[in-house]
Amino acid sequence: MNHSESIFLSANADAIETACWFKNILLPGTVPEDQDGNPAGRDEDIKIMRDPRFVDIFRMVDYSICRIEADNDKPYGKSLIIRRDAEGNEIRRELQQDSTGVREFFAWAVQIFRVVYENRVVFADEMDRVLNPILSDRVVAFVNGAEHKGQFIFSTHNVLHLNLKTYMKEQIYFVTKSKDSLTSELYSLADFPEVRYETAKVYEFYMKGILGGTAFE
Repeated sequence: MNHSESIFLSANADAIETACWFKNILLPGTVPEDQDGNPAGRDEDIKIMRDPRFVDIFRMVDYSICRIEADNDKPYGKSLIIRRDAEGNEIRRELQQDSTGVREFFAWAVQIFRVVYENRVVFADEMDRVLNPILSDRVVAFVNGAEHKGQFIFSTHNVLHLNLKTYMKEQIYFVTKSKDSLTSELYSLADFPEVRYETAKVYEFYMKGILGGTAFE
């Protein structure tokens, strides 16, 4: 094998590894759409829904939830959500009959499971469109507190995420659009040495326009 052949084989291996990462690890988008028309995706999701660890994630939206019975044909509609009241009585309801927030978080919980227990990389757009601040904090704390190699990368307009008790500076990024070229720039909070970890309210820097990421006049 000559030098040029070894370079080709190395590049080919890197390309294969990158393609496998995109295929098997990366999950772009928001949350899984209803998988009723996709038997392969549906079966994978149902397997997660029947894992007891999934219930622990899903019940963050409502701690009265004690059990899930996933439906084989329509898991995002016909699955049964079982709640238990203070007297021990069980209330059973199809997911499609529950609130919009519960239905949407059910799908979110599938993706969060994949981050923590399957080491997947999930890109989620506008996480706080579905999750209220308290539920959002629960999700982030759960992901941060578990040992895994997955990543949960999300965009948000919620300034309450701008705190250095939950995140490291290197975990927070801003996107600012240039007024002149109308192109967007991505940069890290770590680029601002004046923002220190003892700074309690990073969002105040943001609201004053110091960190960018706000609409220009």
